[in-house]
Amino acid sequence: MYSDSLLDDGPLAAAHDAALARRFRLWRAPDGRRQVYSVYPAQEAPDYPGAVALAVRDVRGRRVVMWSGPAGASARAAAAAAGAEEIHLRILPEAASGPLVPQ
Repeated sequence: MYSDSLLDDGPLAAAHDAALARRFRLWRAPDGRRQVYSVYPAQEAPDYPGAVALAVRDVRGRRVVMWSGPAGASARAAAAAAGAEEIHLRILPEAASGPLVPQ
């Protein structure tokens, strides 16, 4: 089962280098805001504390989120269980009150 809460908004258009464009993906949140994620092969995604991970699969030519949660081993396991080809990571900045989270 997959989530439609985030919609694939395509590769990062500002990246003129094709290889660089494949490394980043835009996702549109329900409120319309676009968020930039780094793209990794599912089993090669690094462990970034505090990062949001999306297990992403191609479904009929469209990238869809199969799972979301913290980065790390749980993300890689969820990606494998869901048949996801990629993990997209969004590293959240720290603020004085703690990490900023998507709303």
